[in-house]
Amino acid sequence: MSSNLDVLVVDDNASIRELLLHSLSPLAAIETIGSAAEALHKAGARPLDLVISDYRMPGLNGLELLSSLAGTKPRPAVVMMASRADLSGPLSSCRSLVEEFIEKPFFAEEATAKIKRVLDRIVLSKATRDAADSTSVRGTLAQMSVMDLLQTVDIGRKSCVLTLTHESGRCEMIFQDGQILHATLGGLSGEPAVYKAVFWNDGSFRLDFERRECERTIKHSTQSVLMEALRLFDEAQRDGQGGQASGAGFGGAPSGGFF
Repeated sequence: MSSNLDVLVVDDNASIRELLLHSLSPLAAIETIGSAAEALHKAGARPLDLVISDYRMPGLNGLELLSSLAGTKPRPAVVMMASRADLSGPLSSCRSLVEEFIEKPFFAEEATAKIKRVLDRIVLSKATRDAADSTSVRGTLAQMSVMDLLQTVDIGRKSCVLTLTHESGRCEMIFQDGQILHATLGGLSGEPAVYKAVFWNDGSFRLDFERRECERTIKHSTQSVLMEALRLFDEAQRDGQGGQASGAGFGGAPSGGFF
C-alpha cells in the first residue's frame, strides 16, 4: 500500500541517509538531504507525504524543523529519530505532532517496520479522505494492522463499515464520525469482539464508506477502546513472547550493528 509516496530523509550522518535510502526505496520515492534548512526548502517546493528527520543536527534541529513544517500545506507526516534522553526530554511535549519516534541507536529491520506502518497509514488516510460514500478500500492485514485501521478511521472521523476476514472468523465494526458503535465476531459483540480481532495479523480488510444505523454495543470512545486494546496486546506479548530477542541488525549485517 505504500507506493507513490514522496519521502524526505533528513540527517547530517551520510551513513544513516544511505542506510534508510537502501531500506525504504522499495516502499516509496526517497530523497535524502543533510540539513533541516534544506528540508524546509524542499517542503516549500513540493508536497511531501513524510519527513524522516534526525533530532540533533547542526543549524536547525529536528524540533525546529517540525515546528516550521506545521505551517506547510499540506503538512507532511513526521518520523523523528532521537536518543532516549531526547525522547524523554525536549521531544516529550511534541508527541501529538509526530507519527512515530525511532530511538537511536536502532536496528534497521525495526526502524523500517515502524516507517512502513506510517507509510501504510498515509496511503489509507489518503484513500479514506478522497473516497466517496459509494467506494470502498481493500487490503490485507499484513499491509495494515487492525490497530492502524482503527486509528485511521478515528483520526479521519469517517463513517464506515470495517470488515475483517481471518481464518478464525469474520469481524464487522461500524463507525460513525470516527467513533466505533458496534462490533460482531461470531457469537461475540461489542468490545469483546474488537479485542479478539485486534490480535489478527493476517487475513484481509474492507472499508465501506457508508453510514449505517445500528444498535450501540460499544459505549466507550474509539480512543478508549484503542487504549484498552493496546494494554491487552502488551499483556499478551509479555505473557507469550517475553525475553525473545530481535532479529538481524540494520543494514543487512547479521551481527546486528546499531545506527
